Amino acid sequence: MTGTGAGAIDLDWLMDNVRVEEIDFAPADSDGADPIYEHSFCLEHKARDAAEDFLLARYRLYTNVYLHKTTRGIEQMMSAFFRFVAREANAGSRITGLPDDHPLVRFFSPGGDHIANYTALDDTVAWGAIHAVALSGHGAAKQIAGRLLSRQRPICLDVQHAFPEDVERQRRLKHALDAKFKVQLGEDVFRDQAKLSIYGEIGADDGRAQKRLMIRLSDRNLKEITDFKDATMAGSDRQRAFERYYFLNDADFRIAQSVIDSVRGRRT
Repeated sequence: MTGTGAGAIDLDWLMDNVRVEEIDFAPADSDGADPIYEHSFCLEHKARDAAEDFLLARYRLYTNVYLHKTTRGIEQMMSAFFRFVAREANAGSRITGLPDDHPLVRFFSPGGDHIANYTALDDTVAWGAIHAVALSGHGAAKQIAGRLLSRQRPICLDVQHAFPEDVERQRRLKHALDAKFKVQLGEDVFRDQAKLSIYGEIGADDGRAQKRLMIRLSDRNLKEITDFKDATMAGSDRQRAFERYYFLNDADFRIAQSVIDSVRGRRT
């Protein structure tokens, strides 16, 4: 639906090779400790290539779609809108454009976060609130609601694109931008951070141990997909950072660009 060519996987072959085995979920660093066996899913060895393709496809979907700057920018504005409603409702203030019994107002009011109010929330309620505030609201909430309705995305500054492979200048830029826009962060300037790896060994994490991708060998022994000597996934635990700043106003973005020039050592 997004138009990207990434994400093609051989789902039928993967499903044909799913098996259930007892897997040791004990933390990887628990030498000498008793194993912790639980039944979980694994894949036959002949589906290993398809499994690697699946992990690579998922990685590309995250980089090209889920963590795309436009997707994340719209999510930042949506989050800011709901933070505004939550802040005003929790303080008992009237939100211009929304009636006092609106499902969002009820949910975010003190003591309102219970199941009945939660189940009253859906896409129609959320978009209705955005329409109402865009029409009758005021301030930052009205601006954000209006931009959401008109598909007017925020202006993006990508830290990694500003200084590719230069970690020190990236650090200095983030520090300078945080200081410059300290008061505005979360209001009309948004900072977004995410980290992504193709596949990290999760054995040491008890809470996610069941999500390890285990391959069943011909002798019925199990091996994590990254443990094969010829694994495409070798080194796949390295993380890629996504760090961006989003601006609702052109003037603030121009200020941010001058900060980049300062970090580069240019005179502004």
